[in-house]
Amino acid sequence: MIRATLKKHNIRFRERLAASKVIAILRAEDTEYFADVAQVLYDSGIRVIEAALTTPGALDAITQMQVELGQDALVGAGSVRTVSDVDSCAATGVDFLVTATFSAEVLDRAQQYGLPVVCGALTPTEIEAAWRRGAAVVKVFPVGPSGGVGYLRAVRAPLPEIPLVPAGGIAMGEVEAYLGAGAFAVGAATPLIGDSVCGGRLDELAERASQLAALAGKFV
Repeated sequence: MIRATLKKHNIRFRERLAASKVIAILRAEDTEYFADVAQVLYDSGIRVIEAALTTPGALDAITQMQVELGQDALVGAGSVRTVSDVDSCAATGVDFLVTATFSAEVLDRAQQYGLPVVCGALTPTEIEAAWRRGAAVVKVFPVGPSGGVGYLRAVRAPLPEIPLVPAGGIAMGEVEAYLGAGAFAVGAATPLIGDSVCGGRLDELAERASQLAALAGKFV
């Protein structure tokens, strides 16, 4: 029953992510501007948002964003590393989890809650292990320093059935190449968010987000 529930939730998550093609990643010293940034992202067409647990107060911010954005948005927790993190996220009611690394214990606990996991991995062995353990999609991280688009193509070739989400070191101008190379979606952090999470200009964020959403829409 648990596996059947997780499979259903994973399928729904992939459907929603496939319609967005972008996971916007929020990370800062505090969450003061997270809700404002999330609203701009949502209004610009980016509806899947991750708030990193490395930011103090991230879970409270996720709850606020869920309430303000409504059910048309998916708001998840990033930098999930431990079983305790999974428990806290589940109690908060996050929509999905994101990890930087492959942890069987984290995936197993998330499965108990029926929570989709964007599981971090880098090597082909890690990627396949994460997929077999129940990840909804596999985040190829950090893709930029590891060879970029060429690396994504290389690992995707023998693993064509695994939905890969490259993240880490992706410039805005490279997103089209990643999606064109078969990325299921991309993780967009600093190049998209800029200094908006620290009180920077939201109009500039809106411009970048709108351009990225329009570009991603060509691959839906």
